Amino acid sequence: LVRNLDEQGPYQNVFLQEMDVMNVLLSELRRSIQELQLGFAGELTMSDGMESLMTSFFMDRVPVSWGKKSWPSLRPLASWCSNFLDRLSQLEEWSNNPGEILRVTWLSGLVNPTSFLTAICQVTAQRNQWELDKLVTFTDVTKRMSVDELDGSSRDGAYVIGLSMQGARWNVTSVQIEKSLPKEMFCPMPIMTVRAVTKEKANVGGIYHCPVYMTEMRGPTWVFNAQ
Repeated sequence: LVRNLDEQGPYQNVFLQEMDVMNVLLSELRRSIQELQLGFAGELTMSDGMESLMTSFFMDRVPVSWGKKSWPSLRPLASWCSNFLDRLSQLEEWSNNPGEILRVTWLSGLVNPTSFLTAICQVTAQRNQWELDKLVTFTDVTKRMSVDELDGSSRDGAYVIGLSMQGARWNVTSVQIEKSLPKEMFCPMPIMTVRAVTKEKANVGGIYHCPVYMTEMRGPTWVFNAQ
């Protein structure tokens, strides 16, 4: 894949790194499952690791060895596997045209979303000959909920999807935050534009800076603050 790239820029580096992580994870999945199958067949002595894997399958939990090589997640195993396949699909879509950025990037489907946000700043800095350390990300919420509503990728920055708001909701019509509806814990956010601006331009009053996390646990899973 690298040989087919005419130029390896910041976005390409991000997706290649994502593929490296997925390849390591796939190898661990294949190794651990094959080892467990040999144990069931009596060809290997059941080890503590194999018993732990078997227990995780029975309890619908992500095995420890898989979690160490993947991303922060609170999902049960079945949901985690579905999410894993969706992540692979995004990487496969990008590999079909690695020279271009995806029309919309599923930000929460990246193992390291921070690196993608940094790539946005790097591309902007290179294009405009700006200093990278003086740039920050700035988000604009669009009114589009589906990828099919977009004709192409963003001319400034990148379109991202996959974020949800907890404890409140985003009103697409009035373009503002409102109280969540009854029995609604999460509100899917529309497609957002993430672009790089100077720190001075990002310092705008009257805008809520919403912290974005990878899991409900928050804490160490913080990614960035969306405007």
